[in-house]
Amino acid sequence: MGKGGSAPSPPSPTKTAAAEFRYNNSNVYTPSGAGVVYGHTDPDTGEFVAAPPGKGQQSAVYNIESPTQQAIRERLEPAAIDFTGSFIDQNIDNLPDAARVQDRSDVAEDIFKRNFSLMAPAIEKSQDKLITNLQARGMPVGSSAWNDAYGNQLTETQATIARLAQDANIAAGQEQTRQFGLDQAERQGAMAEIAALMGGNYQPPINMAATGAANIDYSGLVNNQYNQQLQAYNQSQQQKMQTASALGSLGSALIKSSAAVKTVSDSVPEDWAEDIVRELPVYAWAYRDGQDRETHIGPMAQDFQRLTGLGTPENISVIDYFGLLTAALRDAYRKIDSLYEDLSELQDDVFNMQEAATDRQFHGRTLH
Repeated sequence: MGKGGSAPSPPSPTKTAAAEFRYNNSNVYTPSGAGVVYGHTDPDTGEFVAAPPGKGQQSAVYNIESPTQQAIRERLEPAAIDFTGSFIDQNIDNLPDAARVQDRSDVAEDIFKRNFSLMAPAIEKSQDKLITNLQARGMPVGSSAWNDAYGNQLTETQATIARLAQDANIAAGQEQTRQFGLDQAERQGAMAEIAALMGGNYQPPINMAATGAANIDYSGLVNNQYNQQLQAYNQSQQQKMQTASALGSLGSALIKSSAAVKTVSDSVPEDWAEDIVRELPVYAWAYRDGQDRETHIGPMAQDFQRLTGLGTPENISVIDYFGLLTAALRDAYRKIDSLYEDLSELQDDVFNMQEAATDRQFHGRTLH
């Protein structure tokens, strides 16, 4: 991207995807002749093409079978078919029934009876203890106090029995779920075994060497470079707009500035105005007399005359002041252009080094 003006072109998605596909899909070969090759499917013929996919093309992987693997597969496939048929004929009649949700009332009743039998002695003991306590306190059977105490005890006992029934029902549901899972697993295991044999073509292992290399984020590298170039371009455009705005404001003062009414003695040397602006003190100040008592910022006439030799110790010429600022802006803008060219060249160098590194990594990952 030059300094002239046009924005950087965004990276091509198709080219970027093809490059990332090439870097991150290493073809693998083994001494036996087996291998894996990456490419795409030809949309016209449907055949495999060992090249990165282009726009609208489908990526594909081609497994290469070694002669030994092919011989083993052709020998064992018929045997696998025969064995599958024999196994199905022998085992289909003994296939476990499908899992069914059974009635859990019997299970709940058994759990309730077991738990109640464990608690019944404690309940009877508690009732006997209550009766003994009431008699010891001299409460006659059938009295209001007797009936209240005994009724409270009976209510607590019934609540306990109700909780036992509820817990038994929940436990029965859990047991029902467990049993259903066991039945289902048994049938699924048998079905899976039969299904595996029905599709039981012998699959010889393809022992491939692992590259062990991490994927390369090529698209990320390209996008980062584009974003950096775009950011630099936007900053340059903003600086140009600010400069144009400043010059436009100066022009609005309608200073008499035609070359026809001037005698030009010399041009302002480079960096002279920039050096003066850098050394020129700038203050915040307000006039002592007059109606304008607001705070302003700017240099003092004495400092301006001392550094530039222009004006008087009491006044700064607006023409000289604007000329100084214009020359300083010119110097700064020239340096910005130079820095921008250096940055652009540096970004290109970094990107070229990154591409060289990824090429070396890509070639190092391919096994021959």
